[in-house]
Amino acid sequence: MLSALLKKYQRLLGDSAWSILGLVLMNAVAQIVVFPLYARRFGDVGYGELQYLMAYVNIFTVSVGCAANYARMTAPAAVRAENGGDYNLFLLLISLLGLPLTLAVRYFGGVSMDTPTYVCYYLLFVAMAFRYYADVAYKITLNYRRYFGYYLTIAIGYAIGAVLVWQTGIWPLGLLVGEALGVVMAYVTCPQLGKRPLTPSPAWRRSFSLIATLFLAEGAANLILNVDRILLKLLLGASAVTVYYLATLLGKTMSLVAVPLNGVLIGHLVRYDGKLTRRAMRSIAWGSAALVLIGTAVCALGGYLMLFLLYPAEFDMTHRFLWLGSLAQVFYFTTSMIMVVLIRFAQKTYQIYINAVFGVAFLGLGIPATLLFGLWGFAVAMVIAALLRWCMALYFGFYHVRKSTCDPDGIMTA
Repeated sequence: MLSALLKKYQRLLGDSAWSILGLVLMNAVAQIVVFPLYARRFGDVGYGELQYLMAYVNIFTVSVGCAANYARMTAPAAVRAENGGDYNLFLLLISLLGLPLTLAVRYFGGVSMDTPTYVCYYLLFVAMAFRYYADVAYKITLNYRRYFGYYLTIAIGYAIGAVLVWQTGIWPLGLLVGEALGVVMAYVTCPQLGKRPLTPSPAWRRSFSLIATLFLAEGAANLILNVDRILLKLLLGASAVTVYYLATLLGKTMSLVAVPLNGVLIGHLVRYDGKLTRRAMRSIAWGSAALVLIGTAVCALGGYLMLFLLYPAEFDMTHRFLWLGSLAQVFYFTTSMIMVVLIRFAQKTYQIYINAVFGVAFLGLGIPATLLFGLWGFAVAMVIAALLRWCMALYFGFYHVRKSTCDPDGIMTA
């Protein structure tokens, strides 16, 4: 029975393995080379400040890049293969809007940036937006070996960027080189991205509307994922940013691992014509609960080792927050995987509802908890908000099943 199940899902498991291997390699360079170098090069306060500045970039670029990615993946087959111009134009529009945004951060964000640093900061904004979209070409074709090469290229770029940071002190270069190389590789090697790159399709209004809907949903989620750095910087200072970021480091890395896994998952789901059933949702609920327990233990215990080896100067003030920080992050990425299933089978607006409630709950709890109880209050508020998001995603999954005609005894029905 087990061999038959493995054979049935052999391709999905193989695709996941290539994706995970590539992403682990990319993040290994980032977490073992680039970020510890940041801590040594810029110190505790400087490290917190640059993570705070990265939060603004992450909120917008990851959101719009993933939104364009998911919108193209869930479009009809003919549109998915041909109409690249719609998505490129939307990303260019966001890139233009990023100019006043990054200027506002430079002059009013509370952290000084010289001109070379600011220019690289803005270029990183543009490169990341396109990078989170560009891997859609590998998902369309299910070419996950080339997907691995994509992440390998980014990892090499990160290593080159680390050398440049050490020599110049311009911190965005640590990520910019890798992000830019990844975008160049994708657009050069994938004809789906390069074909009519700036020509809108007849269905461009539909494409823009779908991207905007998913952008709102992803934006709410990424706001909460990154607002910890902004909120902590404004309420408690840059050192608090460093402590909480390092306490959630492995958890955030697992959240990043979820991105290609979600891509593999949706790449296969869009080719499936069946429905989501009650039995499938029960499996998802129990499986995600088990993943939360196992993932939290792995992240917390692994976090001790990572802090001890890579951040010895910050170990004493950080390790106490590992369990709470890991739990919040694991809840977050586990819920993201459930929401990919909802993107495929349920209404896209469910994404907005889930993340809107999540955002309101977090800010409503997070700000007063931080003011009253400091970093401990913030960490607890993050766990409660992430738990609520998980529950909301499961609720909408079961709600969709109740509204649909499904076979309760099958996993999915045609």
